[in-house]
Amino acid sequence: MTKPLRIAHITDTHLGYRSLGKTDPHTGRNQRTVDFEHALERTIDDILTRDVDVILHAGDVFHHTRPTWQTLRHFIQQFRRIEQARIPTLVIAGNHDTPRIRTGGSAFSVLELALPNIRFVAEYEDVHEAAMFEGLDLHVQAIPHGALTNDDPVVPQVFPGRRNVLMTHGMVPGILDPGMHAEPGEQELNTALLSPEFDYIALGHYHLNINAAPKAWYAGSTERTGWGDREATPGYCIVELGEPGEQPKVEHIDIPARPMTGLDPVYGDGLRGRDIADKVLAQLARVTDPEAMTRVAIRRADRADKREAEAILRRESGEFVWNLSFANERTFLDPETPDAERSEEFPDLRQLFSTFVAQRKGTHYSDDFAAAFLERGDKALSDAMLAEETPAPEEDALS
Repeated sequence: MTKPLRIAHITDTHLGYRSLGKTDPHTGRNQRTVDFEHALERTIDDILTRDVDVILHAGDVFHHTRPTWQTLRHFIQQFRRIEQARIPTLVIAGNHDTPRIRTGGSAFSVLELALPNIRFVAEYEDVHEAAMFEGLDLHVQAIPHGALTNDDPVVPQVFPGRRNVLMTHGMVPGILDPGMHAEPGEQELNTALLSPEFDYIALGHYHLNINAAPKAWYAGSTERTGWGDREATPGYCIVELGEPGEQPKVEHIDIPARPMTGLDPVYGDGLRGRDIADKVLAQLARVTDPEAMTRVAIRRADRADKREAEAILRRESGEFVWNLSFANERTFLDPETPDAERSEEFPDLRQLFSTFVAQRKGTHYSDDFAAAFLERGDKALSDAMLAEETPAPEEDALS
C-alpha cells in the first residue's frame, strides 16, 4: 500500500504587483505591493501546518520580469522557511517571469543561488524531475512558459510505476468566455499536454480555482490583480495522490485577501455632479468592509457633471471604503444591454490594432505590407506594454 502523497500547489503570486497609488502606512510602499507580499506569507504560514510532502509553484512568481530588490528579498525570506522545513519544492516560470528576449536573463538564476535547495525551472525546455523526490515515487514534468513558445511542441511523458505530475503555465482552450481577449504573452496549451495518464496536472496562469480538464486544476492566484479577478477566491490547493492511476483528491484552501465590492451602476440622466455623487455615497454607506476595493460605473451623465461627481467622490469616499475606482464607460454600446455591463474594461490594444490592419488588408494595404505592418506594430505595442509594467527605478531599492 503506497502512502498518500500530499502536494501544495500554489501559483500566480505576482509579487511586485502595484496599483491604485495607495501607500502602506507602515512601510511607505505601495499598499497593493504589500498586500501581495502578505498573501504569500499567509500562504506559506498555512502550508507549513498541512504536513505536505511536496510544494509546486506553477509560475508567475513575480509580476515583472525584473522584480525589485524588495520583491526578491521577500520571496527569498518566505521560501527560506520552506527550505528550513525541508520540503522538496519545485518552481517554474510563468509568462510574467519570462524575459521577452531569450538572452535577457532571468531573476530565477539569482534565486537558485540564494535558495539552493529549491528547484527552479525557467528556461525554454521542459525538465523531468524525480531525483529530488526520492522515496516519494514521484515524477514531475515541469514545463515553464518559455518551453511553450518553441516551434516544437512539448511531448508529455509519464514514468511507469510512479506517481506522475505535469506542471505548466498557460491557458487551457475553452476556459475563457467567448470575446475575452488573451493577455499579452499568454500561451494556449496544446490539449495533448492534458493527458489523463498523469495523476495530477498543476496549472498556473488563470486566476480562478477551477478543474480545467480531467485531473487538471488551476489553483488560482493568492491575491486579485484587478477587477477581472473579482470572482476569484485567493488561495492554493492541497492535492492528495494515492496509488499511481488513482483520481487525485483536491481541496482549495482559501487565503484572506483584500475584498472587492462592485456597486450598482449609477445613471446620471439630468443629474448634476453633487446628485450623482450622493447616489454613489448612499451605496458606499452600505458597504460592510471599510478595507474593500470598490468600483462604480457612472453612466449617461454629462461629461462635466461626471467629472465633478468623481472629484467629490475622491474626496468623500474614504469615509466608507479603502478605495473607490471608476469603471470605463463603453459609450458605443447600449448601457442597458448585458454586454455593456460586461464590457467596462478598456479593450485590448493589440487586438484593436490587429482588427484595424485586417480591415484595410487588400484595399488600403497589400498582403505583404499588412503582414509586415502587423508584425512591427504588434511588437511595438507589446514592448510599450511591457515597459509600462517595469518597476520604476526609484522603487528598486531596499528600505
